Amino acid sequence: MIKKKIGIVAKKLNHSLSPLIHNYWSKKNKNKFIYRKYEIQEKKIDKFFSNYKRDKRFIGFNITIPYKEYFIGFCDKVTTRAKKIGSVNLVYKKNKIVYGDNTDFIGFSKTFSSLKIKNTKSVLLVGAGGAARAILYFLNKRSIENIDIFATSIRREENLKKKFKFNRFLIKSTHLRKRYDLIINASSAGMTKKNKINRNILNLVKKARGVIDIVYNPIDTDLLKKAKKHDIKFSGGLKMLVEQAKPSYEIWSGNRIEIDRKIYQMLLKKI
Repeated sequence: MIKKKIGIVAKKLNHSLSPLIHNYWSKKNKNKFIYRKYEIQEKKIDKFFSNYKRDKRFIGFNITIPYKEYFIGFCDKVTTRAKKIGSVNLVYKKNKIVYGDNTDFIGFSKTFSSLKIKNTKSVLLVGAGGAARAILYFLNKRSIENIDIFATSIRREENLKKKFKFNRFLIKSTHLRKRYDLIINASSAGMTKKNKINRNILNLVKKARGVIDIVYNPIDTDLLKKAKKHDIKFSGGLKMLVEQAKPSYEIWSGNRIEIDRKIYQMLLKKI
């Protein structure tokens, strides 16, 4: 039987674990899917998308850095959630219409809930890209108003101001507050072969009540090591990765699935 195609799109996908996750679910649930990596340069996205629309076997794909905001303009219809966030990480077809959605919001929601931190009043969000937008949307829905954003690109500030509420956008770590209830790394800082997380942010961990790092390679980032050292509640990026993948697979397959322990064991062996 000819397998249906699903996949993930980005500029570079050397360390992506998404194929392992979705191909595991495909085999377990006896769906005839094959999940592939699609490394595409920006100038070839138009051609890729045209081929996707024509290919009846190609049912959908995920999107990661740096195209989450870019692909929103290619979809015929975008969910209210994705529209408010301003980025999509899931594309699928239905009745010849191409839909865009954002499941990063779901992944972060599950991650945040797992920490069980009550009365979160102040947050430091590191990063201002596609994932950060989904997290800001979540924080705003929770009516958390004391949010500082630390990012290296000041040009993103005005764009974020149009959609989200936050206190300050900072490019110098020396201007950070002395304490935050929750520190969230939504950037690539700390990822294998990427820049290290800012030292001043690491020093803030001991006064926080919780830490979330969406980076999953390495599993123990410098941010999480610091949280462990000071006995601070934390969650790494692997949970968010799996939780945001689940609704994508459910939309493509039309089946409800369960996240089991085996999938985490399998992923940990590959990191």
